[in-house]
Amino acid sequence: MNVEVAIVVSTPPLKQDIDGLKHAASALTNNQKSIKVKTLTADDRFSLITRFTMRTAAQYKVVEAISSEFKFWTFDLQGYQDMSISFPKSTG
Repeated sequence: MNVEVAIVVSTPPLKQDIDGLKHAASALTNNQKSIKVKTLTADDRFSLITRFTMRTAAQYKVVEAISSEFKFWTFDLQGYQDMSISFPKSTG
């Protein structure tokens, strides 16, 4: 199944921040090649979007594991504002 984790921050991300997102996704994915991280900028906010695939499971059973893994790898992310987890039908 496809997973998208979006984290909104108020400061530009550093390379180590992007690496942390990749590490989090790496611990959860069933396909290392599926991991993609991109940054979107809007006004004074930066959205760090991480996309990857996982084994199919009930979403309510994996959302806490996803949240915990990303919180672990981004504990020192500067300007943290919000995080959302979604399960899009395609990774497009």
